[in-house]
Amino acid sequence: MVKTPYRNITCGKSIPPHNVHAISVSLPTIQDVYSYEENKNNWRNCMETGYPRFFCHPYEKKVIEYFKAHFSISEEKHLFLFPSKSSCQLVSSFFELNFREYELNGIFTISVDSQNPALKKACDFIQHTGHKVFSRQLEDFLLKLKLINNPHQKEMLSTNPEQHVKQELQKQFLLDKNQNIELFSSGMNAIYSLFEGVNQIQKLKKATVFIQYGWLYTDTIDILRKYSESYLELISVYDEKELLLVIEANKEKIAAVFTEIPTNPFLHTPNLPFLYSHLSKLDIPLIVDGTIGTCVNMNYLPYCDFAVESLTKFASGMADVMAGCVVPNPNSNWTKNNLVDLKPYQQELYRRDLERIAFQISGMESRVKSIRKNAFELALFFESHPAVKTVNWSHNKKNAANYSKIEKEENNYAGLISIEFDGSIEKFYNALELPKGPSLGTEFTLVMPYFYLAHYDLIKTKEGRKLLAEKGINWELVRISVGTEPIEELISIFEKALNQI
Repeated sequence: MVKTPYRNITCGKSIPPHNVHAISVSLPTIQDVYSYEENKNNWRNCMETGYPRFFCHPYEKKVIEYFKAHFSISEEKHLFLFPSKSSCQLVSSFFELNFREYELNGIFTISVDSQNPALKKACDFIQHTGHKVFSRQLEDFLLKLKLINNPHQKEMLSTNPEQHVKQELQKQFLLDKNQNIELFSSGMNAIYSLFEGVNQIQKLKKATVFIQYGWLYTDTIDILRKYSESYLELISVYDEKELLLVIEANKEKIAAVFTEIPTNPFLHTPNLPFLYSHLSKLDIPLIVDGTIGTCVNMNYLPYCDFAVESLTKFASGMADVMAGCVVPNPNSNWTKNNLVDLKPYQQELYRRDLERIAFQISGMESRVKSIRKNAFELALFFESHPAVKTVNWSHNKKNAANYSKIEKEENNYAGLISIEFDGSIEKFYNALELPKGPSLGTEFTLVMPYFYLAHYDLIKTKEGRKLLAEKGINWELVRISVGTEPIEELISIFEKALNQI
């Protein structure tokens, strides 16, 4: 448990502080968020770190500089770094890049002309799918070449770390020890691998339509929208009539349905037993991302064909390692009848990342239990505060009925809350004395102006804002990943900021 909240972390500093492997970065004001998104005057160069799939880590820059010098690569060339030859070849073949491939000490790179029209699409692909080198592998590379001196020391579990992680997940998913669980370098790499694995099977059956059920995490939406042959978006998970009509109209063409339990950031919860029962009869696979609710709180695997979780979040708790998993439902007829090959798209966990998540996952259950107590108290506080218009949480009137169908025990509240106001969030956000940056699932409370960071391309234009409004989405929303700090202190800090509105 965090004994006291982090306060007033300087813009651009890592969250958690003083951690070179931190995956979040402090953006304490809305203006800082604008500066980050626009990157005016190379503003991002002042940042210590950032969310790894979106950000070029300082170690990444050092390794790129070394590769360019070592292989006499022009400064004008753009270099991508990969942790394996398979990831390198996947990205280069996907975009048919005109490139040269280099390798040194286990890190692979391709050199791409900066004017190549495919460059932006390749960068987006790497962001969406997580096919890149992360900080611990970069650190080991630099240490080996004596380009840095001291590794960042944190607790690790070095004895059978993979077995330990899988056993803990088997316990939480209520599985026996023989049940297969696949580990990935990030949650999005898990989702992309599953998307492609299912897609390869379904294309042979001429089933090419992927359905997004609910407003999902931005990169999941992008994978479905950009890399499927056909894509349908159903925003409301409560309009089951619309869903049934869409399925009936497309049932032989539907490749899979993707959803979240609950959704990010609105905490909307589909009626998973109903959905799975209907899709199973039609032999349509259901993929559920349970990151927000977690396998600690929910028994949702019986009601889907594949469960996915980002272990970067609640399984880690400290926002300093990337990891993900795919868990097949052992009783699913679809998985029994279809051999989904994830390996061609899978980026495996780097050994030191595996050791870090193995150490952290042992505390996942106790961490989630502590977080959900605070989430309940905070939700009640926000619901009673006159400045807050809407409180989105797992057990509000809209979400509780469906969420309760899959929670392991009564009142297993999800550790995420989002709040909405009548006006701008800027005064509240700027006044809030808590860590503010990307990611969630941390044992310390972490706040994010969700649409400013996840969908800046939409909110920066009138057309984009109009599109969100047409979907019934309030982009002036603050997402709160609830931590384990003393609840009295958290409420006091939030109340102080709300009084600035």
